[in-house]
Amino acid sequence: KVETKAKAQALTGNRVMGESPETAVIELRNLIYNQQYFQQVMSSLNYNYKEKPLSELSKRDISNGFQKLKDIARLIYKLDPCDEQLISLTRLRENHSNGYYLSIPHAFVRKPRPVIDSEDLIIEELKLLTILSYMKDIPEDMIIGHEAMDFDHYLQRLAIEEMTVLSKSGKEFDLLKKYVDQSHGIKSRNYKVKDIFRIMRRDEVDRFENSKFFDRRLLWHGSPVTNYGGILSQGLRVAPIEDPMTNELLCKGIYLADMASMSASHCRSDSTGGEALLLLCEVELGKSVQKLFSASLKTGDVAKKQDKYSSTLVRGRTGPTKWIDAGVVHQSLEGISMPDPNFKPSDTSSPHAISNYNKYICYDEAQIRLRYLVRIQF
Repeated sequence: KVETKAKAQALTGNRVMGESPETAVIELRNLIYNQQYFQQVMSSLNYNYKEKPLSELSKRDISNGFQKLKDIARLIYKLDPCDEQLISLTRLRENHSNGYYLSIPHAFVRKPRPVIDSEDLIIEELKLLTILSYMKDIPEDMIIGHEAMDFDHYLQRLAIEEMTVLSKSGKEFDLLKKYVDQSHGIKSRNYKVKDIFRIMRRDEVDRFENSKFFDRRLLWHGSPVTNYGGILSQGLRVAPIEDPMTNELLCKGIYLADMASMSASHCRSDSTGGEALLLLCEVELGKSVQKLFSASLKTGDVAKKQDKYSSTLVRGRTGPTKWIDAGVVHQSLEGISMPDPNFKPSDTSSPHAISNYNKYICYDEAQIRLRYLVRIQF
């Protein structure tokens, strides 16, 4: 349930300065279920919601979309050479692209629908399918009638056991805000922290404590605000969400970062009025981490098939200078490593890195526990 001022003080040792938790949660709720933002995010990825509204889009449509992208990926990587004897690769890609657009209608302004014939285009469409999947996880009555729900019912529907609004004058808020501020890239857009929520998802604690992984880190994940009704109720999930066993080639995994601005760049805040939400997650990277300088759609497939890598670190040129125990933020975080917010990021001595910042990729939902939700404004 939503913590009252007295309970928040008992849990954190700080009182909520001049604010009620209810106000922050109401604003969060209205942000997550803003129907205009739903439409704008879908439009930003060229999805034609007028032809097939979200209410008419089925999970089978999304599953078919994943399958078509898998078929195209196999052609790009030439995993089915026998197909070349029947028809040209170009024609096959056109056929699969048309099949994809039939399930997932698009609207391109003043240009024809492109043939999906590159890894970059597949990745863009995977982003769309992932966003649509999270949106479909939100019950329609939550989107339409969320304002009429009391807090207990609302959080129960989201599978949230605890949501505490942190006091802006408390140590916990201050250290987490420093983590946000210090992990902001020089060339990244500016934003400010508005609210921080400590959250606990139902059943996630037991699942996480029974996992087989090690090396716990406090890392960021960014996603459009429209995804959070699905994320908070279902947790972060490995894409493809619909049928991961038959789409191993497209297993992108769950991407995380030790730089907040890296995750903030995935929030599509231009489509949501400059509003964005960041997740701060407890992540178990595992005993063995696959270390690379770049990643592709095959990275997850390789890691899973070799069965020795539980996660992947794609090195960046800039990263944390020092790691400390996150117990300094809150006692429940003891044993988890986080970048020291008192030190600015520094050079990682990885001149061959393609990315500016480190990327962490996990392939099992059990490796991730949601800890904080940070509301930011660009």
